[in-house]
Amino acid sequence: MRARAGSLDKLAQSFKIIDSDNSGQLSEDEFEAALKRCNIPLQKSDITALFKLFDQNNDKSISCEEFINVLKEPLNPRRRAMVIRCFKDMDKDGSGELDIKDLKDLWCAKEHPDVIAGRKSEKQVLTEFITNMEGTSGNRDGKVTLNEFIG
Repeated sequence: MRARAGSLDKLAQSFKIIDSDNSGQLSEDEFEAALKRCNIPLQKSDITALFKLFDQNNDKSISCEEFINVLKEPLNPRRRAMVIRCFKDMDKDGSGELDIKDLKDLWCAKEHPDVIAGRKSEKQVLTEFITNMEGTSGNRDGKVTLNEFIG
């Protein structure tokens, strides 16, 4: 069963509950404990296989993004077309990639709480934003391709 877009916030909240050490990542032990709490009886080998399915970047942990990516519903054609249109509108220079230059015109980072408090520069906030948009499947090059944007 796939999660609908309206329940992604609930999935993120569930992830935080499962993340018993508040690391932002689930270890295989945390994952196994959560399955047991939900009365999902699986053999250790099945738990390991399921864990690997969620661990999309093979770093031996599951991030909230990986957790949600496995459970979310794929975009239907109409929503996919809207996402593509948004990407193209954001890609001001038509390069096929979103970068800090594209975002600067769309989002005023100087209003971000960390910039206001002096903890981060506007460039740092924009860079973090781009990195998050790249997602776990991104190559962390500071540029978001259409495929990374769609997720």
